[in-house]
Amino acid sequence: MPFTVIVLPFAATLFLVLIEALFPAEKYRWSYKVAVTIAVAGLVASTVMVWIENPTNADNAFFFTPIAQLFLTFLFILASISLLVAYLTDNLKSGRYAPVTLTVCGTINAALFINNVFVVTLCFVAAEFFSIISVVDVGAEDEERFVRVVKSAVRYLIVTVLFGLLLFVAQVFLERVRLDPQQIGLIKVIVALAITGFALRFGVFPFNLWLPQVIEDAPALASWLVLGLINGAAVIFLVDFLQQNPTLLLNNTSQTLPVMALGMSGAVLSGLFGMAQSSFGKMLAYTGSGNLSLVLFGLATPHTTGLRGAVFEAANFALAQLLIFTSLAVIYYCNYERMMTGLSGLGRHMPVATVGLSFGMLALAGAPLISGFPGKYLILQSAAQEGIGWALLGGLAITLWLLAYLRFFHNQFMGRGIPGLKTKAEPMGTSAIILLLIAVMIFFGIWSALPLDWLGSALKAS
Repeated sequence: MPFTVIVLPFAATLFLVLIEALFPAEKYRWSYKVAVTIAVAGLVASTVMVWIENPTNADNAFFFTPIAQLFLTFLFILASISLLVAYLTDNLKSGRYAPVTLTVCGTINAALFINNVFVVTLCFVAAEFFSIISVVDVGAEDEERFVRVVKSAVRYLIVTVLFGLLLFVAQVFLERVRLDPQQIGLIKVIVALAITGFALRFGVFPFNLWLPQVIEDAPALASWLVLGLINGAAVIFLVDFLQQNPTLLLNNTSQTLPVMALGMSGAVLSGLFGMAQSSFGKMLAYTGSGNLSLVLFGLATPHTTGLRGAVFEAANFALAQLLIFTSLAVIYYCNYERMMTGLSGLGRHMPVATVGLSFGMLALAGAPLISGFPGKYLILQSAAQEGIGWALLGGLAITLWLLAYLRFFHNQFMGRGIPGLKTKAEPMGTSAIILLLIAVMIFFGIWSALPLDWLGSALKAS
């Protein structure tokens, strides 16, 4: 049955919620293990179903494209790792993170399985709504932070609604264009609405004003759901949308230039604003926004090289963000749930998490021999085909991100330590996960031909 692949993760979520209601984590410590086991098992089963159950019917109402199969597998593996990190750093104590992660994964799974753009948009809006639950899961004991995170969640909620509305209106206009392809002016309106909607979702400057406060105050792993997981799937949604409607952008060179300009200007300006921030979280938000802006630029370039580079970079972005937020979750746990503001010299107390942060940030900055290099290289190569100025601007953006990372990294992790600072030891399990993620980054950075071949074949088949 085609609906099995949709229902499975939600059934696991309901079972997980029932277990939590009967055996709340604050009373039964063993329910942590049950929660993470059920959640990971649900994601593993969903991954298997993505490859096994892929029906084709007369109207093609339900099917996974090859690129969707590849990306969902990758994202579900990362989500399973995030659940293990949540267990090891006590992020499951409220009982919310595991079911929220399962529900978000299930929703994007349905979005990439149902071949109806209206329903897909609704699914992504639902995934964003569900992720808000984890964003506000900060605990009422820190009242000031709770108020801040609720305000940021309201902004995120508004962006979610706008994203859905813009895409719905764009699709209504698109139906009119299909009836009358001569409406050139309406095509420009559709492109403007759709790209603005995705720019809001990705947090492309200047549509990223909601993002810094969310990343600053939300729990680290919740930030990965918002910035890494949903955006990774949204890139595939955008790729499929553009390939199904090539007259909008892919075969319409007059529309590519404004979108390229939006993406590249967002990348450069996000780097400038990232350097000007006074907190580590907001810097991460701006530079993450810059990475997604560069992905948008790569998707808009009229070259297969740019498309492959953008999709590869989207995968690297999800991986690097997981490594960064895993390291931040460890730091938060080891600091007895104190915020990083005002702390310095943390590298002496948490060396593995510090190394993980450094590799994650270098991957986002496109350092050679790490997974962030191949995608950015292909995007800049595609930019150079459009003019050397585009490539120089891309290089400037990447340089600004790296400078912003180095500035905060040196101050908070390599600077003078605070006398008498007491911290916990890093959990061995999270240290192993961090080292594993670093090894994966190095592998895909050195042997990038393998994943690029996978992506190329999947994009061609899609």
